[in-house]
Amino acid sequence: MIEQKSFDLLSLYNGKQPIFKNIKHAVNQNIEKTAVIAIHGILTKKPGAFDDFLGMTSYEKIQEEIEEALSNKDIETILLDIDSPGGEVNGIFDLADFIYESRAKKRIIAIANDDAYSAAYAIASSAEKVFVSRTSNLSYGLENR
Repeated sequence: MIEQKSFDLLSLYNGKQPIFKNIKHAVNQNIEKTAVIAIHGILTKKPGAFDDFLGMTSYEKIQEEIEEALSNKDIETILLDIDSPGGEVNGIFDLADFIYESRAKKRIIAIANDDAYSAAYAIASSAEKVFVSRTSNLSYGLENR
């Protein structure tokens, strides 16, 4: 039996539903001089052919979208919309440093919408401010031994 979320995603690719209506990765928009960058799903260093299909986001894609927003003179604020269980260690600290340094050029804020675990928390903590709701979950993945 296939899970409902997996069925919904597969249906999108088979034309049974409006394309990308329910996929969070479709949320890449500008709202009143704010670039919204979706950081959802499992995080990887490099993009793959099935990232959108599997609900993954690469550090390279995130950096490219931030660079695009930085170069857009109409954008004043970059909002990192985060909902991720985290991901690959390789590349995360380079992205975190890039985000931190980019704060000198434009305002960068993050929202945990809903989860920001591990590598996703590293991304959020690189922003100027991190906003959370009452139901947001954050963790940097500490393991006690």
